[in-house]
Amino acid sequence: MLASALVLLLIAGCGQRTESAPPVASAEPEQAEETRLEGWLFPWDGQRYYTGQNEVCDTADMTTRPLSLTMGPWEHLTGYPVADGRFLYYSTSDTQYAPDLSEQVWRCNPDGSGAKMIWKSETGGEGLLENARLGGQVTDAARMVAFAQQDAVWFFYRGDNIFSSPEVYRCGVEEASARRVEYPDSLPCGIFTGEMNGQPVFCGLRNEDREYFFWLLDLATGETRELFTLPDTTGYLSLVQDGMLYFQDQESASLYEVDLSIGKQRLVWQQEQKPATIAWVQFIGDGYALLENTSLPMLACSLDLADGSITEATLRGMNESSGEEYVLHALAPLGNCYVVECRHHTGIRAGMSLAGEPQQKRYFWGDYALIEKEDYWNNVPEYRPFTWVDDG
Repeated sequence: MLASALVLLLIAGCGQRTESAPPVASAEPEQAEETRLEGWLFPWDGQRYYTGQNEVCDTADMTTRPLSLTMGPWEHLTGYPVADGRFLYYSTSDTQYAPDLSEQVWRCNPDGSGAKMIWKSETGGEGLLENARLGGQVTDAARMVAFAQQDAVWFFYRGDNIFSSPEVYRCGVEEASARRVEYPDSLPCGIFTGEMNGQPVFCGLRNEDREYFFWLLDLATGETRELFTLPDTTGYLSLVQDGMLYFQDQESASLYEVDLSIGKQRLVWQQEQKPATIAWVQFIGDGYALLENTSLPMLACSLDLADGSITEATLRGMNESSGEEYVLHALAPLGNCYVVECRHHTGIRAGMSLAGEPQQKRYFWGDYALIEKEDYWNNVPEYRPFTWVDDG
């Protein structure tokens, strides 16, 4: 099905909690001014990264702090925050104990304060706010898909049908609630796949032709433009990033790149190993892709997108609970650095179920650090750690 055939392969984000830390190095992010971002929004704003565990890694003082997000008593988080430099946006959904099972979108300040609900689904039931997972197979967290444009945030809703046309909603930064945008013509069906020139790109399925079609939406006018098609024969892992479509054949794992502005396609890399050791793209950034195989022994490689050359990726993190190593992923780009999670921890604490019964809950946290992008792709383990600070 289309939902399983399309997996977003992106960079995600990071923090640090224990005294054990990677060696301090000179990795310094280029500090960005506090300015509102445009285009597709991510869990970073140039200075801060918002983790999938509700933590904030801040390069201003190199600290990781907990982030408290407001939500209703029946709601749980379905989309971790994305940032536009001025506000955070996140999504929640009612639990099974709530009367209407609606979905909500919230806006708050970068520190989590001043939260306001700016949208709530009207239909209830099995609604579906458009989400993306920023991190490929090793996911960071589900994030609501949002764009910043014309001093407003734009997001998408598809009702209860994954093949339906997306509804578009807009909320100005000075407005209290989002409204649905009515376009002259109805939109095609499609699942969000990335961005081109600051506008969203969707991928739809054309059953009669047995093909996927990628189309661009102009948020301001509602005009759409078909960009490219792929045959619906084997399914593809796909991502549109900065107007470049990357797709990986699910049978051969060959990686292709398409310049959507001119429709030019080229083979970037072709798998040579046996199918048992097929390598899949985990994320793409700064002219490289990280590939990992799907079987033991664990193997990861960096791929130069320009010339197709492969280098083994040797940087590793440690799961402190199990003692197992994992491939170190670049979680968020902050200036000339990436945020990485050098160690991962698991704990148990007492909690309360929604039914009011005491229960034990598992929680997670990480030790985060900065590494210069050049060092990351060249396997140089020089880190600058974030320090955990709990103001509570």
